[in-house]
Amino acid sequence: MDKELKALIYKSLIGIVILFAIIFLLSLYLKDPVIKLSSLFVEKFGVLGVGIGIALSDALPGILLPDAFVVFAVAGKLNDFQVILFCSVGSLIGGSTSYSFGRYIVPGLKWGKDFLYKHEEKLIPMVEKYGGWAVVLAAITPLPYSWMSILVGTMKMPY
Repeated sequence: MDKELKALIYKSLIGIVILFAIIFLLSLYLKDPVIKLSSLFVEKFGVLGVGIGIALSDALPGILLPDAFVVFAVAGKLNDFQVILFCSVGSLIGGSTSYSFGRYIVPGLKWGKDFLYKHEEKLIPMVEKYGGWAVVLAAITPLPYSWMSILVGTMKMPY
């Protein structure tokens, strides 16, 4: 394994640990409000709402956090199998939407070209070097998955 990949994995693991620590600390201090909010969300939207929330968070970069919908599902005591199923389908829909946006719409937009020029120094070498593994890393780490989906779509990586 090359040095750059090890460093990326190490940084990702640190990010995951920090994310879990923050969630744990928030759960200690904000348990009651989270449970109330989760209950309201689950009563109103159910497991379908969790799947739609995941789809939107994966399709709209940086606007919604998918982790919030998972927390709602767990705190709202939804069926585990249904949550996994709806989250998976929602993530596939959201990622496919981001990919399609990157492939067909971004190249024709001025701000899309500016975005690519601004971020290509960091993201494009990683995608070119690791290919599909860069997308996998973005999906399982705190890297922004929706941005990666848009980028690989713009680079016309095979779906």
